[in-house]
Amino acid sequence: MTFEVKRARREKQKAVIGLVGPSGSGKTVGALMVALGMMKEAYPQLSEDDLWAKIGVADTEHKRSMLYANVTFNSDERFGEFLHINFEPPYTTERYQAAVEALKKGGAEVVIIDSLSHNWQGEGGIIDKHSNMEGNSFQNWGKLSSETTSLIKTLTRNDVHIIATLRTKQEYAMEQNANGKMQPIKVGTKPVQKDELEYEFMLNFSIGMDNIAKASKDNTLLFKGEELRLTPTVGSKLYKWLELGADIRAEEESEKNSLLEQIEMIVSGDEEKRKVLDQIEFKMGKRKVSTFKLEHVKLAYERLTNN
Repeated sequence: MTFEVKRARREKQKAVIGLVGPSGSGKTVGALMVALGMMKEAYPQLSEDDLWAKIGVADTEHKRSMLYANVTFNSDERFGEFLHINFEPPYTTERYQAAVEALKKGGAEVVIIDSLSHNWQGEGGIIDKHSNMEGNSFQNWGKLSSETTSLIKTLTRNDVHIIATLRTKQEYAMEQNANGKMQPIKVGTKPVQKDELEYEFMLNFSIGMDNIAKASKDNTLLFKGEELRLTPTVGSKLYKWLELGADIRAEEESEKNSLLEQIEMIVSGDEEKRKVLDQIEFKMGKRKVSTFKLEHVKLAYERLTNN
């Protein structure tokens, strides 16, 4: 067998994203918002209803994702009628693949697996299979290695964007509330899945009970070091990086510099506008507008132009 050596070249890719967090942290909502942002970027000409028809959910959580259909979120984002599979036991690897295939045939281009944890710790899942096997327990784990291999193929070889939610083992910690009193809060620890599976995701977000996500692994380098909410904007940025091969950071830096130039022109020689900008910078921790993130520079520009 010979190997062909070529220069590495950036190619289009499909997303394989993991959203990891305790129950109630907003994994399903986040997955739907990211998926919507991806499809908005892919099909800017389509209506909202048509965009939602390109998003599918394999729901192992007793139809809970359906609670969000046709619901307005954060007063400005509306969930539409996405494709849905009520994924009941057994939670075998083969049935996960079948669910993805069914959603693809239905027209889904982003498939949300909610949740992948049932494949590990659910009826018919890998731990359940292992407990029902006879013979040496350690050797039996080796016999089940093909299950993980098949699951990885489901995630990486289906030619659709995959967003998988994973539950975490839950613990409680004490935290001081706004009144200064200590109260227990739910925190997530390890994902409920095989440890090695984490390496197969190009992007992993860990989500807390405050719905804030942090990238625990980010091959895209788009969200490294950030704390954010999973909105359609996240999906839009991700889609550009995956499908269009665009240099998102360079584009954002160029847009920011352009806005900063316009802001300087607006406040130059206009004392009232300069005072407005001073107020904005004061509220942002006495930081100069040039140090703001792009989204905050946009808000500053809008306020100056509408004032």
